Amino acid sequence: MLSKFKRMLGLGNKPATRTAQSVVSTTALGSSQKVSEWANLQGLSFSDRNGGRGYHFEGKIGGKAWRMERGRPSRDFIKGEELRARAELNTRDVAVMVITRQLKDDLDKRAFSLYTDSLQTIADPSLPEEMRWLAMYPEVGWEGLGDAFLKHYAILADEREHAVAWLSQDLAQSLMAWPSMDPSSPKILMLLRGKAYLRMEYIQNDMATMEHATVVFKTACELALSSFSDNLPR
Repeated sequence: MLSKFKRMLGLGNKPATRTAQSVVSTTALGSSQKVSEWANLQGLSFSDRNGGRGYHFEGKIGGKAWRMERGRPSRDFIKGEELRARAELNTRDVAVMVITRQLKDDLDKRAFSLYTDSLQTIADPSLPEEMRWLAMYPEVGWEGLGDAFLKHYAILADEREHAVAWLSQDLAQSLMAWPSMDPSSPKILMLLRGKAYLRMEYIQNDMATMEHATVVFKTACELALSSFSDNLPR
């Protein structure tokens, strides 16, 4: 009788809520454990946080430190969770950005709206860096990339030659070959001030996408080191 009365008052739902939370936590920890095992096989240093909901791993490419992490988005145009990577390459200061075309169009519209609605200029330092790039650098492209690539991605650069030297056919193909997501979902790959960056939406939260993102980023870093290292002719 007492248990029936508790159910009527809704008191019997508490254990179920704890069970649901445990399932979420277990799922997150399971995902983190898989990434940890994979990172160890790759010779990478791994660390997780928030009960497995966020993690990072790091290593070296050509003796240069790099790091990739999964966590809450640091940009409002990223939904779900975000994968982001950074490498301190210490290369020549070139500026090249590969951005999904849909994201570029959305940021263009947002910048135009800010300007016309409030006379807020694109040079405002509080705006996302990606929006300022759209005004600072022209879009470049070349025939060898193919129509399919240019449909999904836009390339911006301080000099077209820098983009050509960095964006190899292999890297372009990798950017089109995501295993379980639309190539048009928000992604940014860039070189700036001697560093390489990757920022992308990570809604699927699957190992295949994370592994592919690692391949894309490491390939981008290796190409940057081979093309823009200080010991190469300028």
